[in-house]
Amino acid sequence: MITEEKIYIGDIPCLKIEGHEKVKGVIIFYHGWSSTKELQSLRGHILAAYGYDVLIPEAIYHGERGLIDYDENPRAYKRFWETIFRNLEEARQLIDYAQAWQPHVPLAVMGHSLGGFTALGVLTWYSEVVTAVSMNGSGWWDESERRLRAELPLKPMDFLPELQEKIACFDPYTHVNQLSGRSVLALTAGDDDTVNPAAETFYMDRLYQYAGVRSRYITYPGLKHFVTTNMMQDAISWLEDILA
Repeated sequence: MITEEKIYIGDIPCLKIEGHEKVKGVIIFYHGWSSTKELQSLRGHILAAYGYDVLIPEAIYHGERGLIDYDENPRAYKRFWETIFRNLEEARQLIDYAQAWQPHVPLAVMGHSLGGFTALGVLTWYSEVVTAVSMNGSGWWDESERRLRAELPLKPMDFLPELQEKIACFDPYTHVNQLSGRSVLALTAGDDDTVNPAAETFYMDRLYQYAGVRSRYITYPGLKHFVTTNMMQDAISWLEDILA
């Protein structure tokens, strides 16, 4: 029987979803921009039905951690990147909790949109994570920052130099050498009009240059910025291959 409860890991509100069978792995699932942990509950239950225990953390500026006007640029644009960096920082607490909860199973990260950006960052900077599944996200943060800014009606931003410096420091694209022995699945909508797929394509091309990294890139022609049943099935097939 699958169960769900709300817990707090430090100050981080999370959904904890358990399948109560032999656990194949623990998945930390990151929600997207303007979403909440509750809106990802169904996806967590699907993963649990296949034998995975799931943690879904609530990001800052979302749900019970406070709401903002997600269309109020450039303030919202700054908050978007602040959310990714806070997710990256808070991943330490989630990983420690997951390993104490299920100490003898592999750990994966997964996410959609902003959550996909986060998942690839967490994989890069936390060696405990075995694999990442990015849905409509990006592993080349610097290129995505340029493309997002070009496509939004943004005024001049005095915080931009500092933001770009921090992105350059933590960008998964420039640290793929840290992924040896691990793996990445990227699932991207072919007609994504929110996160330009080009940056993810360049990131995956870079991964192909490293023999020690197992990777797969799947695009879905005609699809906009959504997660489909096919995406979830492809993600589960990947997890079954890598973790089970």
